[in-house]
Amino acid sequence: MVVRKDFETGIDRLQWYPQITKYLNAKEVFLLVGARRTGKSTMAYQIIKKLLNNGTAPENVVFINLDEPLFQTRSKDPAYLTGIIEYYQVQHKLSGTLYLFIDEVQNYEYWVQAIKTLYDTRKNIKIILTGSTSTLLQKEISIRLSGRYFHTIVYPLSFMECQSFTRSKKLTSIEKFHYFNNYLEYGSFPRVVLEEDNDLKQEILKNYFQTIYLKDIIFPNNLRNNRDVFDLLYFIISNVGKTFSYSNISKALSISVDTVKEYIVCSENSYLIYTLTKYDPSIKKQIANPKKLYCLDTGMVNSISFRFSDNKGRLLENLVFMTLRRKDLETYYFKGTYECDFIIKKELKIIDAIQVTLSLEDEDTRKREIRD
Repeated sequence: MVVRKDFETGIDRLQWYPQITKYLNAKEVFLLVGARRTGKSTMAYQIIKKLLNNGTAPENVVFINLDEPLFQTRSKDPAYLTGIIEYYQVQHKLSGTLYLFIDEVQNYEYWVQAIKTLYDTRKNIKIILTGSTSTLLQKEISIRLSGRYFHTIVYPLSFMECQSFTRSKKLTSIEKFHYFNNYLEYGSFPRVVLEEDNDLKQEILKNYFQTIYLKDIIFPNNLRNNRDVFDLLYFIISNVGKTFSYSNISKALSISVDTVKEYIVCSENSYLIYTLTKYDPSIKKQIANPKKLYCLDTGMVNSISFRFSDNKGRLLENLVFMTLRRKDLETYYFKGTYECDFIIKKELKIIDAIQVTLSLEDEDTRKREIRD
């Protein structure tokens, strides 16, 4: 679409992503990536609104949604996307920069080639893309668009963002505690946060899981054994924060080790699952050691997984991990004579250690969690 009329931009999130302004002013292609329903398309609309408010002419902004059925029927036509843009530029004698937004770009098979052609041959064009699989940042893009792009990962809402979505007044300590428990229980997908009905929140989360499972794991990777993939995801999400080995999961689910590895990589590429490595100075040992797995959103953990007695502690650990991930910190877990949930490494030094616990009231817990 050409942006000529009012459109819904939702609640402003650009303030939480200051790097977007920097990337928008650069010539390079800009990618907004992340799991489905985290708000990438809405943020693209917010960028458009900002451009228009700053004086950009509507005809200089074009938004193409490649999730639309019309475009999906031409997803294997190598000349289709560039043809649309060339036709538009011929029909409109533009002055200044053309801002080209392409939503869910991974749905077009030849997107890397098309974007490279536009970037290399068209002057005064700024390309902004959104996508839902991390393969966008791998394989062809790292080769064909090397040096030509920046990217930002969009996650579900942080706790601070979540409060800005639903509260206009400053919270008391008791209100904040209640609100945090709600945040832990239902997670922080924008649509879920804005929904008031708790049962409906659960249904939305289940629908999100099904969409990611089918559209970003099963279909793009041509995985045929849907049942095994679902069983693996159910197993992982029910055991967030626990150490695992590929062979242990293989035995538990009666799936080959190579298949387990393949399914986990596909799930990571959808931004649904994240792997945490045990810290060791030896890279070889890091690879060989057991790992931990976490899920994108605690609400999704609650809606999909088998509930267990220590669920809240695991949810809190998952939340802390995703907070560290959102900050793009190099994170590991540690297990030796003592254990530590997360250690943060910067360059060659360990700069921080974080231990997660619900309460220190119990004497045994306090002794276990706090040591000199």
